[in-house]
Amino acid sequence: MEKFEQAYAAAKTALKSPLAGDLESHRSDLRALLADGGPTPAKKGSLVNLRERLELGAAGKKSKGAGSKIAGEAQYIAESAGAKDAPGKGKRAATLKMLRHFYHGQSSGGAAIWVYSPPVAFDKWVFDKVTTDKDADIIKQLSVKAEEVYSKQHRKIMVDAISQARRIASNAALKVENPGKETVALVRQYFTDTADADITDICKTLKSGYSKIAGGLGSSSLVISDEPGDRLGGGWKDWAFIYPSEAMKVIYLQNAWLKKASEATPDNSSPLNRCARTIIHEMSHKECRTEDVCYGWEGLKPDGKLTGAYALHNADSWAYFAVDVNGLLTGADASNATMKNINFRRVPAKTLTVT
Repeated sequence: MEKFEQAYAAAKTALKSPLAGDLESHRSDLRALLADGGPTPAKKGSLVNLRERLELGAAGKKSKGAGSKIAGEAQYIAESAGAKDAPGKGKRAATLKMLRHFYHGQSSGGAAIWVYSPPVAFDKWVFDKVTTDKDADIIKQLSVKAEEVYSKQHRKIMVDAISQARRIASNAALKVENPGKETVALVRQYFTDTADADITDICKTLKSGYSKIAGGLGSSSLVISDEPGDRLGGGWKDWAFIYPSEAMKVIYLQNAWLKKASEATPDNSSPLNRCARTIIHEMSHKECRTEDVCYGWEGLKPDGKLTGAYALHNADSWAYFAVDVNGLLTGADASNATMKNINFRRVPAKTLTVT
């Protein structure tokens, strides 16, 4: 398993079968939460309810000798997933554990943000960890330290960054629809390498693309997720990634993003705007099929191999321009935007989807 949508689909399937004890009465709400295409905001309370029930269940098991609180929770989940060693029990237990760490972040104007934050100790998706229906194995796999990969503060920053990214993208679309002198100058800086470039045509492309990005960030089922296997591997050091082919709108935020999320640097863009820029970068991959032709620190001003046409396919060019046209790009980030490109990674191979 590699993608959040795979875990989501597995959870939907598992909840078709009855749970045991007190949680069976809650199963219909959890099934309604996991709607086709993404979570249902109206059912966000089912996650709070589930955590409360797991908390009470864990306390009860601990009082009866289960040991630690987390061991008590693991035992309660195993018992709630069905009769001892019952067929399909492992997948139901994995579903309850997954939803235990799934949060509704915010809803506003039809948009909803969800965050999947499993335990740091997980090195696989929970469905790949719980692979048998035996109670003892389920309890062992779920009895890990409770610390989650994204803290409560991280989740708040994510929600704020997505809201900011949506505002930035929406305003960028408005700016290029009827561009003034300053906007035209920025379009030339980021996306042209010749004086006779068609600015009107470029602005039409940008308008369509930023509108799609803002729309994606306004989805009722936008998910921020950890990717456990990547997190404990080398990829965890990076900023973020997205699977353009994933049907659901899911952004995977990595350790570099988390470090910068709360790092205030006086001579650079604010943490919120840097984080929002990363969100726009990733969503441009999803909504517009941009590519990583080059990165900001390698210089974004077209020169040599980085032509204006190639820049129009480059995710960081879209992300930096959006922040810049909103007047929010400062410090070293602003220098990157005016520096001629010094490292070209690849020739774009995809066709932009901006109409």
